[in-house]
Formats: sequence, structure tokens, C-alpha cells
Amino acid sequence: MHTIPHVKTLFFTVISLLFLFKPAHSQIHCGLVEIEQNTSVNSLLTFDSFSRYTGGFTINGVAKIKVRVENKAVIDPLCSWSLIMTIENNPSAGTPADEWEELNLYGTGGGQNPTVDALEIRVRNNCGTSPMDGFYSTFNNHMDILDIIAPMLPVTPSGTCTLNTNGPGSYLTNYDEFNFTIDIRVKPGYDFNPGIFQLNIKFRLEENL
Repeated sequence: MHTIPHVKTLFFTVISLLFLFKPAHSQIHCGLVEIEQNTSVNSLLTFDSFSRYTGGFTINGVAKIKVRVENKAVIDPLCSWSLIMTIENNPSAGTPADEWEELNLYGTGGGQNPTVDALEIRVRNNCGTSPMDGFYSTFNNHMDILDIIAPMLPVTPSGTCTLNTNGPGSYLTNYDEFNFTIDIRVKPGYDFNPGIFQLNIKFRLEENL
């Protein structure tokens, strides 16, 4: 059985996922815009075999984003929403823009810490409403943005299971359109320093103004 050289045997990666929040401003066109309240999810990925270094470590269904958007009592045809993801690596700690935040380093390998693009993220739901549905995408730098449903698109009503659905609806009544499953995969290769590293993925739901 093959083993990874001793400087690589303890490569751990931590992803803090699902810092969910609602916009602070009051709604203008919609009556309610929110993601179902959820706590942060910490996912620990351990790389201790050749297959995980070369094939990556995948966690399917690491989180679910449940969206709820309600119109006003007097219907406003402009009520619509967007949902984006951003990546953060705590640059205030001195982290380069394109690297994971270093929590603990094992040894003095002298190589590079993992780069942000080693993380791949996939979004999916039963209607395929997001243009990024079903395939893996990557961030490159701190505060990069990936659009699940892009801002300021024309209003696409719910209930038709259509690409870019962004009109009023809810995971309670339109589950296949308003529930998003998040998958993650990390493919580090052999060139990065072994240690514990962290990224934060944040989701932002907003009304289109």
C-alpha cells in the first residue's frame, strides 16, 4: 500500500460554511426576503492518502440554502431577488488574497499554502434554476463572488421550474426552486504545505432594487 511522504501525512483542511444573513435594509418591492435561519457548519476534510490528494475530497449535501421571498400585501410586480456566494480568508491575519487562511502549519516544508482555487463548489436543485447548477466552480481570491441567482435579472416567476427563477416563492411551497443543495470538493495536489487551513463561504440573499 502506498503512503504519502511523512511531511504530507497530516494535511487537514477546515471549511467554515454557511454564515447566513438577511440584508439590513427594509424591503422596497418585497414584503419578506430571508434565508431560513441556520448555524455555521464546519466541515473537516482530511488528506492522508494518495487517492484523496489526486481525486480530491468531496462532501455532497454539505449544506442546504432554503430561500423564502414574499410579496407585499398589495402585489408589487417588481419583487425579485438574487443569491450570491462570497469567499473570505481573513486577510487581516496576513493571508495572501489567493491562499487559504493558515491556522496551523506542520513542519517547515517551505512550499506554498493551499490556494483558494483548490476549493470547488457545486450548487444544485431539482429544477436547475441556477446557471451554475450541476457543475463545479471555483473562487480565485478573497471576496470573489459566484452568482447562484445573479442580481438584477428580469423577473422570472416561480412555479414553472425555469432557469433563473427569482420571483416570490418559498421552499415551503416551491421546494424544487427555492431549495439549493451545496456540494464541496477540495483537490490539493502534492505541492502545498501540510497543515490546517480555513476558508469561509458566505451566502447573501437580497431583494433586487
